[in-house]
Amino acid sequence: MSWLSPNVSIFEQEYKADILVVENKVGNLCVLSSLLVERGYQIRQALDREMAIMAAQTMPPDLILLDVKLPRLNGYELYQQLKTIETTKEIPVIFLSKLDASFDKARAFAVRGADYIAKPYQPEEVIMRVETQLKLSALQKQLAQKDAKLEEQLRLNEIVHRFHPQPQLNLLLLDRAIAATPNGIVITDANAPYNPVIYVNPGFERMTGYSSAEAIGKNCRFLQGEDRKQPALEIIRQAIRQQKECRVTVRNYRKDGTLFWNDISISPIRDEAGKVTHYIAVQTNITEYKRVEEERQRYQSSLQQMNLELYQLNQTLHRLANSDGLTGVANRRRFEEHLEQEWRRMLREQLPLSVILGDIDYFKPYNDSYGHLEGDDCLKAVTRAIDRVVNRPADLVARYGGEEFAIILPNTPATGAIQVAQSIRKAVLQLQIPHQSSPVREYVTMSLGIATQIPAQQLSPKNLIEAADQALYRAKEQGRNCAVAQIE
Repeated sequence: MSWLSPNVSIFEQEYKADILVVENKVGNLCVLSSLLVERGYQIRQALDREMAIMAAQTMPPDLILLDVKLPRLNGYELYQQLKTIETTKEIPVIFLSKLDASFDKARAFAVRGADYIAKPYQPEEVIMRVETQLKLSALQKQLAQKDAKLEEQLRLNEIVHRFHPQPQLNLLLLDRAIAATPNGIVITDANAPYNPVIYVNPGFERMTGYSSAEAIGKNCRFLQGEDRKQPALEIIRQAIRQQKECRVTVRNYRKDGTLFWNDISISPIRDEAGKVTHYIAVQTNITEYKRVEEERQRYQSSLQQMNLELYQLNQTLHRLANSDGLTGVANRRRFEEHLEQEWRRMLREQLPLSVILGDIDYFKPYNDSYGHLEGDDCLKAVTRAIDRVVNRPADLVARYGGEEFAIILPNTPATGAIQVAQSIRKAVLQLQIPHQSSPVREYVTMSLGIATQIPAQQLSPKNLIEAADQALYRAKEQGRNCAVAQIE
């Protein structure tokens, strides 16, 4: 189905590109489609593999936006299937997935997807990535057409410069053919010093701006001017010394000084005894081809830089979404994700998992006495003290609430967790942060609750949190500034 902007007839709508959006959630499909329709794109939609294949084969789109999460067949498998179909294998595909699905992103680029857009959709990012891929695709098509045209011309050139005239040939016809070709044809004397030019055709004159009279008698190096340090020129010299054929790309300069690129095929002409008497060079102007190639490389470089910047932005957003803004440690969201991950890992390996919940004692009175700025400094100092104690790669320190902290200790039995908790309690006390409103000590202190479990199918991480919370409650009942373990 096609979408048109409101109040615009099919005759007034300017065609920009045909985009197929494959997204299994109707809400996301409508949001993405509406965004692209507003920019003037023709949109077709598909909710699953069958609809996507039918739409792409019936009328191949210019671009496919493909969700990696599809029913029955995921986006990567559908992508591979599209790449086996002749009419769809060249269509660029942008994958769609969640912001923090780093595995999806890596896999999208591993299977050579054109690009990747993270959910939730950011309008400017979507438009920028879509327009970049459409421009790049157009350039690639243009370059392919240039390549085909150039290949055909070079094939004709091969026929011309390999042609060995026979007496029965119509020499007038051959002369007219050489004069009519847009390519430059140059013949040099192989036996005279510096291989001077003895013939150029009109194609050479049009290409270089030099007349036949200006070129004859000179060595072809005059076309390079001062630009003599080209590796291709050494290849030509080597081929002439060895009396062999060669084909190179050279920077040449017209009579007016402007640069143009030449694809040059050089072949020796031999007499009946096999001695090289002349060289014939067929020159093809590939300046436009080089321009398109350089533009494509600039686009690719720009795209790589853009992908790097977007990756860094995504990393920053991911870090901000998972970090506590004040202390810099993990926030509660990250804590719950990490606990779920370690719970599954310890369940597979049947190893103990420990959680510590710690609460700064009488923190509200501290804020009331010293002010919230001092309270923030206190939280930062306590965080640094905990970080110095908890330092294994798989361990995690998180700010669980206002003045509450949580620590995950994978593969740690109860004895080890108690030791870590006591070390945290002592480290906080050793900070000697004055707390005149505390009935416990004259300094800031912390109470901690510890819980340890070997995960089982009938249990969940919630059970571990509840046990640690009960232990923390008992630590407070026992007078605070202590660590209590929940014994199961």
